[in-house]
Amino acid sequence: MNSRPVPDGHLADAFTSFIAAADRLERSHAQLHTEVVYLRTQLEERNRALASSLAENERMRLALRQILDALPCGVAVLETKTEKFALLNPEARRLLEIPETRAPQWADLPPAIRTMLDSGRCQNWKQGDEQDFCFEAQEKKRWVTVRYSDLGGPGDSASSGTKVILTCRDTTSFKEAEQERERSRNMVALAEMSTVLAHEIRNPLGSLELLTGLLASDSGLSEESKESIQHLQAGVRSLSAVVNNVLRLHSLGTLNLQPTKLAQALRSAANFVQPLARQAGVALSLQLTLGDVEIAADAGGLQQVILNLVCNAIRHTPAGGNITISSKTETKNDRHIAVIELSDTGKGVLPDDLPHIFEPGFTTARQSPGLGLTVCQKIVEQHHGTIAVRSTPGAGATFHMEFSVL
Repeated sequence: MNSRPVPDGHLADAFTSFIAAADRLERSHAQLHTEVVYLRTQLEERNRALASSLAENERMRLALRQILDALPCGVAVLETKTEKFALLNPEARRLLEIPETRAPQWADLPPAIRTMLDSGRCQNWKQGDEQDFCFEAQEKKRWVTVRYSDLGGPGDSASSGTKVILTCRDTTSFKEAEQERERSRNMVALAEMSTVLAHEIRNPLGSLELLTGLLASDSGLSEESKESIQHLQAGVRSLSAVVNNVLRLHSLGTLNLQPTKLAQALRSAANFVQPLARQAGVALSLQLTLGDVEIAADAGGLQQVILNLVCNAIRHTPAGGNITISSKTETKNDRHIAVIELSDTGKGVLPDDLPHIFEPGFTTARQSPGLGLTVCQKIVEQHHGTIAVRSTPGAGATFHMEFSVL
């Protein structure tokens, strides 16, 4: 077959159309390439911005975590439905006693906290409610105040109660201070009441002491009556010691210190406590090498010191034992001092008890209120003297006192 010849005009038109289409395609391609370059540039900028934002978020997350870990209060974020920990800082671990060696488990929470977080109970908690919990830690009570916060926020009922924040504070010191203040108030009230009672009892006791003294001086009494009077004197003087201890312990005044012959004051004090020693079956002896040495003293105060120390020795010395009051003068640090020692042959003081024997209320004897040695220390210090004790368990105790000589 013979093909038809194409007219030259048609071929030229087709070629022109092809060239025009190619030009348009080339321009479209160039435009598309420009747009691709632009979009690629925009994408790279967005990626850089996103990477920078992610890095900033990571830095902020690390900073917030460091701040959270450094907080003095515990923070725990919990998912109550799944019973999982979303976040837990070290202080929360410590306060809630959650082990640090492994991931926290729901069972690690104290039972009281788990009960609080029970789904049926959380509805009773409002945003910001606080509750105090007491935990026993190594035989010591520790108080923790827990603040409840719902992470869902107001109006977010779908997530309300499913994720909560517990903010924990150690309030042990505050609770202890509060309890100490309460004890102090009770002690002040008790001191005021005991002082009033002591004042009321003191006058009748003085009359009893005078009457027993008059009865003891009656030469016509039988031996049995004399023995009864001695027991009566011992009882009255023992009560007098307790009353005077109460009054002196809570007294804010100072003693009236006068030049006093120490040997004479000690003999008088020993004679006063002799009925107590005889009643207990303990021998009381006096060994003085003082001469006419004088100290600035209150005779009544010194008598109270000797009375308290003898009463203390009698409580710890079995019948047949000995109590010795001795005194001498020494030179110490270029000072002339008078030394008084009261020794017994009792059971002594345990090493653990030695640092506490002068504390108010401390006693190892049920029949003692624990005031005598405290009053002794107070009176000796009011005389600008010192008192100390040395003891060997089972071998008695010795109270050592020093006073400046005039």
